[in-house]
Amino acid sequence: MSEATERMETRPEERRENLALWGGMLAGPIAWLLQFQINYSLVQSACEAGHKLALHLVTLGALLLVSGGVALSWRRLQRLPEGPTDEGDDHRTRARFMALSGLGLSLFFTLLIVAAEIPNWILRACD
Repeated sequence: MSEATERMETRPEERRENLALWGGMLAGPIAWLLQFQINYSLVQSACEAGHKLALHLVTLGALLLVSGGVALSWRRLQRLPEGPTDEGDDHRTRARFMALSGLGLSLFFTLLIVAAEIPNWILRACD
């Protein structure tokens, strides 16, 4: 088996780590997109019903999803060994970058989700 083939074959724990890193990075954007689209589709029924409980529940669900991304990124970051990453350890450097990026993206999209919820508290559903 060639060296390139060995590198391409990943162990199950590496696959889980990669999945967790990507999940941490993508949870925020996916949660925001889902909240935006689902709320947009629910506005007409909220207007007709006269209450916005469904809109608030969608936002709560989005915040739970993005908090899962924060937890995944934080857990991955905590499991990395301490010390500088400039010693040629590409895997550790990439994992640290993705974990920190996941934290940053999740926190940024948390702000977007909260900002999108503010009009639901101030405006009526039909405005």
